[in-house]
Amino acid sequence: MDRLLNVFLTVVEKGNLTRAAEKLFITQSAVSQNIKVLEDQFKTQLLDRTNKSIKMTKAGEVLYLHAKQIMNQYALAGRMIDELKEGITGSLTIGSGFIFGEYFLPDVISTFIKNHPNINPKITIKNSIRIANQVKQKDLDIGIIEREIFYDELLTVPFSQDDMVIIVPNGFPKNSGDVISLSELAEQTWIIRENGSGTRQVTDTMLARTKLVPKRVLEFGSTRVIKETVKNGIGISYTSKVAVKEELEQGALKALTIEGYQDARTFYYVTNKSQPYSKALEKFIEKLENSELAKYMD
Repeated sequence: MDRLLNVFLTVVEKGNLTRAAEKLFITQSAVSQNIKVLEDQFKTQLLDRTNKSIKMTKAGEVLYLHAKQIMNQYALAGRMIDELKEGITGSLTIGSGFIFGEYFLPDVISTFIKNHPNINPKITIKNSIRIANQVKQKDLDIGIIEREIFYDELLTVPFSQDDMVIIVPNGFPKNSGDVISLSELAEQTWIIRENGSGTRQVTDTMLARTKLVPKRVLEFGSTRVIKETVKNGIGISYTSKVAVKEELEQGALKALTIEGYQDARTFYYVTNKSQPYSKALEKFIEKLENSELAKYMD
């Protein structure tokens, strides 16, 4: 049955019999036969097939949801059995928001791999909402997110913080570390992250609490693009201090604080409440909670 479910999942996710066959290294006719066997077993049609696309029927949608859970449980059981035989080993799927993933996670993963060379981490970097959804769907073992997200299915644990700063171009008429007033900020063009981003949530919270209304707002989907745009004098932004550490040291950007307002963003790790922890996941969480980053939470 697990082979049939794997074929079904691959067809749905590839949206095409030919691409599914290539992924599975079998013929297209073999893919079709496997789907037929599955439909015969359930005595119902699972897929609507046309010349251009494949779509799930209502029954197919139900099977897809449970098949994903079944295959995830198979993979978890395999990892746990391997751990019993060989110690801590196997794969570990980790998702992270952009700021943590690009600026903190590389050091965390490097140390983790050195300490546990038989664990093979697979890293996904997306915005926080998408990472949380993948953990909810059990496509990831753990997610590191940069905003509060409350799903009943998830355990959400804060473990680290980082200061937030206003970043301005080098030619901005203030020195690094200076305080900038709300009235001055209101006159600037603001460059902010997209909805779903942890940085965006922190920015929106700050704007609401200070009642600050920028005269113009631009929305970009990348912190790196925002930094370059600020360097070029197009506007200012609000971001984690660690994200601009290199630019501050080089003098390419300045970091200012907001008059009467101090802020630090919190990083959280999320796991699925119904997914048992593997030893690999336990060790990774232990690494997060005992790292230098976690000292910010003290």
